[in-house]
Amino acid sequence: MNLELYGIEKRSSDEGIPLVHILNKDILMPVVQQYATSLGTESLAIAGSLFIKRYAVLAAAASLDYFGLQKETKDWWTTARFEPKTFKLLIEEDVQKEWAEDWKERLFAEHLTPLVELVAKECKVPQNILWENIAVRLQAVLRKQGKLYSNFELEQQFKELTCLEAHWLGRTGNPLRMYLQKGQEWSQMPTRKTCCRYYQVKKEDENPYCGNCPLKKD
Repeated sequence: MNLELYGIEKRSSDEGIPLVHILNKDILMPVVQQYATSLGTESLAIAGSLFIKRYAVLAAAASLDYFGLQKETKDWWTTARFEPKTFKLLIEEDVQKEWAEDWKERLFAEHLTPLVELVAKECKVPQNILWENIAVRLQAVLRKQGKLYSNFELEQQFKELTCLEAHWLGRTGNPLRMYLQKGQEWSQMPTRKTCCRYYQVKKEDENPYCGNCPLKKD
């Protein structure tokens, strides 16, 4: 499986946190607090936003690439564990089980949607910022994989992720429709509509803004 670029590694033991436990407030919040410390901030709002932005690489971006574009079916997700110290997903050495259902429902309705709601509530950060954080990571996959897949394949994934009737999200409405953008070329990086607050933990940098930050100064 070609998942290493997304921070997913093979594991040989039961280290890490089972993904289902990430949805437990008593387990999640110490992880977010630890992430805040690593960022050098005391703000849970900043830490919560950037936690989701980073976590979306492991979950959303990896799944879109593997299940959506590569059309692979090995079920590495069910037994994956989150390693908070290294911020990686650890998966079984030899995955045998096949997954035949819609990967988006398992990823979003069963995991990311309730995670977004939990982080928004506990960290006091607007859900729209968290959803755009996820959209940015999905957008990056389509942008970076543009040379490997046809425009038709990229368009197909884009349409599915931005469809109006997104039952697989497990919520009313599809916030990804607002934030996933398609320019004239997939390689374009659109400007965000919300700010993930990354600049607030990089004050020492001359230009601490993300490449597509709406607050970025020329």
